[in-house]
Amino acid sequence: MFKNMFFLNPVRKQSIASASFKQRLIFSLRQKIINIGTYFGFMNIDYTYVHGDRKRVFLGNNCSTMNSIFNVISGNIYIGDNTILGHNCMLLTGTHNFKNGQRISLLENKEEEETPKTGRDIVIGEGCFIGSGVIIIGPVTIGNNVIIASGSVVNKNINSSCFVGGIPAKLIKKLI
Repeated sequence: MFKNMFFLNPVRKQSIASASFKQRLIFSLRQKIINIGTYFGFMNIDYTYVHGDRKRVFLGNNCSTMNSIFNVISGNIYIGDNTILGHNCMLLTGTHNFKNGQRISLLENKEEEETPKTGRDIVIGEGCFIGSGVIIIGPVTIGNNVIIASGSVVNKNINSSCFVGGIPAKLIKKLI
């Protein structure tokens, strides 16, 4: 599942092996304060959040996800090798079912689940660059070597080797 150290973009550990006692103490206290702050929702700008089961996220080698949100309630997310996501990207598989304009959970006769568990996978190819603030709404497949402009909303499949952008994302330029 997680094959590298880039996934959560951890605070880089300083080399404290040769540090003095005072430096090690300060480093240790600083880490505790960061952990407490992160627990309460502060200082978490460099961490990725997975809404749902983390086992449904599959990352290739050398991926960077910055502080993205992965919603895996209704499907899996597959990200190919050497793919980079900018800050504040959202990959959303989750959806809600409606019947006669109401959420299914609000109806008296609940014939089906409000949130499907499968069928809305997001697949991102290798060597992609996804700009900051991009929203990807599943089910969608993005080919290899794709560049997605910042702030775009992707709700349809994208072929390999192209540059897309906009709301909804449209082809801007074929790269090969």
